[in-house]
Amino acid sequence: MDEALRLEQSHVDHCYTLLAGYVSHLEERIDTTSSALSTGTGQDDLEREAMLDNLVSQLRAARTSDTRLCFGRIDGGSGSFHIGRIGLRDADGEPELIDWRAPNAAPFYQATFANPLGVQLRRRIVTRDRTVTHVEDEVLNDPTLTESRAAAAALDAPREGRMGDIIATIAADQDSIIRSPLNQLTVVQGGPGTGKTVVALHRAAWLLYTFRDKLARDGVLVVGPSPTFLHYIDQVLPSLGETDVVLLTPGQLYPGIDARKHDVDEVAAVKGDARMAQVIANAVRQRRRIPKQDFTITMEDRSTVMITAKQLQDAERSVARNASFHSGRETFLIRALDHLAAYRARQLGEDPSDAEVRRDQVSELVEDRNIRRELNLMWMPISPEALVRRMLTDVDRLRAATASILTSRETRLIFKDQDQEWTIDDVPLIDEAAELLGPWDPDASRNSARESAERRHELAHAEQAISNTDMGGWIDAAGLVGRMYSSSQRRSVAELAASDRTWVYGHIVVDEAQELSRMAWRVLSRRATRKSMTIVGDVQQTSHPAGARDWEEALGDVRGKMDLHVLTVTYRITQQIADMATELLTAAGGDAPELHPVREGAEVEVHDITPEHLAELVTKTVANIPGRAAVIVPDDQIEELSAQLLAASTEFGIGDTALDAPIAILSARDTKGLEFDVVFVVDPSSMGTQTKRGADLYVAATRATQVMHLVNWL
Repeated sequence: MDEALRLEQSHVDHCYTLLAGYVSHLEERIDTTSSALSTGTGQDDLEREAMLDNLVSQLRAARTSDTRLCFGRIDGGSGSFHIGRIGLRDADGEPELIDWRAPNAAPFYQATFANPLGVQLRRRIVTRDRTVTHVEDEVLNDPTLTESRAAAAALDAPREGRMGDIIATIAADQDSIIRSPLNQLTVVQGGPGTGKTVVALHRAAWLLYTFRDKLARDGVLVVGPSPTFLHYIDQVLPSLGETDVVLLTPGQLYPGIDARKHDVDEVAAVKGDARMAQVIANAVRQRRRIPKQDFTITMEDRSTVMITAKQLQDAERSVARNASFHSGRETFLIRALDHLAAYRARQLGEDPSDAEVRRDQVSELVEDRNIRRELNLMWMPISPEALVRRMLTDVDRLRAATASILTSRETRLIFKDQDQEWTIDDVPLIDEAAELLGPWDPDASRNSARESAERRHELAHAEQAISNTDMGGWIDAAGLVGRMYSSSQRRSVAELAASDRTWVYGHIVVDEAQELSRMAWRVLSRRATRKSMTIVGDVQQTSHPAGARDWEEALGDVRGKMDLHVLTVTYRITQQIADMATELLTAAGGDAPELHPVREGAEVEVHDITPEHLAELVTKTVANIPGRAAVIVPDDQIEELSAQLLAASTEFGIGDTALDAPIAILSARDTKGLEFDVVFVVDPSSMGTQTKRGADLYVAATRATQVMHLVNWL
């Protein structure tokens, strides 16, 4: 084994030397390209911009590959190959390290004793910093050697407050999900700790590597249940060499809004119901108040003009059936102004059939404040946020919008005060309104036609520039032009996508997907018209009152080909924790998913104390335990208990920085997708009743990797 360590250390050192040379080479090329003088031609400038984007992307990927650069090797009939985070070649172009996402690396993950795929030896190389600490060999023609010490060590290692990658220990069933086809809805159903999240993120990295030509242009969106969760996973994709990915919560899916507050269950159930799409459509239609009779307008000079009921009807009918509200408004106003201009021309003794005469009259009419006001009142423009807020805070508007759709009680439930902040379940309502209203920016509309023409011209140049530089896999024309139009620094595709509500992503990953309401799925369906998604969750852990009970129901608005995978092996929780979690869930009226823990562990500890002794219990218990801990508290107690714990010790943390503290204070909902070495579930009897069928309690009881403590109040 000492000889094996020596050989692998030599190869790892060689790989780091190659990586350093590759980084230096990229840095030199970036400096040279950046300092090159402009030739004064747009085509050359675009080619240089494309080259820079390509080099910067490659440099970013190379720099993030430094940790555990090389982690595996496979030997077979076709030779020996080392597997790592990035592909590296020697000076002669021979491969020294195979990117884990490459097709010829797949046997490292997929080979089994029953189906070795030509692999005779699989070696896992474990490093600390840049030193090889041990190697683990699997001889695939010897079925007695089945245990993976590398995987076991990864499971037992203390948590660090962030999710890590698993590229060295991906299981065969996980790898088949990661490498499944792009153009489908890949659904991963699995209980707690089965690896759903990390598989989904590795799939995103694999897709970006394999289909870079397609996804570089459109980007990838990852939707997670909470800001805490996104903070927890935000280093996984960069560590895998991918940084241009948008990470959002459901409360951030509408640009400019970051909603974090949850509605109470009764309200959330109504707002998440698919019927709310009809309610929003009603609210939009009610912005049209076109008179049914002849209408006279007194102009600023006291003269009057008239438009007949028939002409108003004609103007309304001129709007295309599928036009958005604001697009239809523009069509309506053009036709209405044309009728008014003809009337005005006749008043002045001019020929109303003369197009130039009518055009001159229209120019004068639109300058009249009274004309603008009266026509605006017939088809009043409004922002999506304003429409939803006015509807929810005005009793009469709300009743009119919900008539014959919601019950009186449901209507009362969703009414809110004017000064209330947006909630997470308000965001899909705003997005629905935006979809129906369409864009409206009076300040930008004058220049839109000219700018559109300019962009089309630049896009053609960009496509030619990229073709000339042969870098279509790293940068796209639309993104390049978008960055050149930015008034500040160059913007990545991810930055452009995150700020554009109408952006259609090349692929979307949704974690804890069972928590999304039908209205939230409508938002995502508009961002995923290519029907390429990875959807992970557990419908048996659904806590949102409008969440999914089965995947067919959840994906009804997406309407794509569904490929369902079920994971039942849990790597996170021990048998003892799984048994207790099942017992708690069953007592609360829920049905536990099928789980097969791979580890045994300590028994669950139960404490009966008063709230005043909680801080002492927690701090003493974790004092000599490596890793991270969490105190998971019922929703109605978190404010009081967090104040008490924060006052008792600086070891505790809460909010966005909770994961940076040794002991995080969290609600059950905010722990979805997270894991900790030690977990204290506070007042489980109360937590078991805060959601239907004990979903929140089950989530809390399945977060610990080593030890769980149940804390009952005396």
